[in-house]
Amino acid sequence: MDIGTIYFWGKTKYWWTLIVAGLLMITCGFWLWSQPALGYEVLSLLLGWIVILFGVVQLVVSSSVKQRVRGWGWWLAGGIIDILIGFILVGNLSFGEAVLPFFFAAIFLYKGVSNLFSAFSMISTEKYWWLYLINGLLLSTLGILFFSMPFMATFSIVFLCAVAFVYWGVSLLLFGCSLRPSGK
Repeated sequence: MDIGTIYFWGKTKYWWTLIVAGLLMITCGFWLWSQPALGYEVLSLLLGWIVILFGVVQLVVSSSVKQRVRGWGWWLAGGIIDILIGFILVGNLSFGEAVLPFFFAAIFLYKGVSNLFSAFSMISTEKYWWLYLINGLLLSTLGILFFSMPFMATFSIVFLCAVAFVYWGVSLLLFGCSLRPSGK
């Protein structure tokens, strides 16, 4: 949910794909929370498939915009990159386990900073700019936590990732609802 996405509001008929992805993220988060013993091993594989799914969702949303609006290319590029990273994580489980904390840290820090910039650019134009501000602060904090303790006990990473999946899923649900085309 960065600055490129605000140009998509009400302009795609595939808004529901973000809701489906959000529901899957929430389900994965709760499963991860309930299975901490298996969590770290499965987390790398799970992350790979979720990143592939999110990449496909980004490709669908970017290709379905009725008119080429500003920012659609970033969604297209992000979708392709997400799919490639997802296949790398699915294909090499030991590599995925080694880079997992750093991967999450980079994603959350990037998304957090981009949401902060989006919030400040939307202050005068959007009513719910403060949601982006809260989202940016939480994601940035989570990214810094992942960078500061990458090799702590696996249970810490598993529980932080479970919370992150649930939060990310709720964010996707809300964003998918906001993308629903208006009746205009």
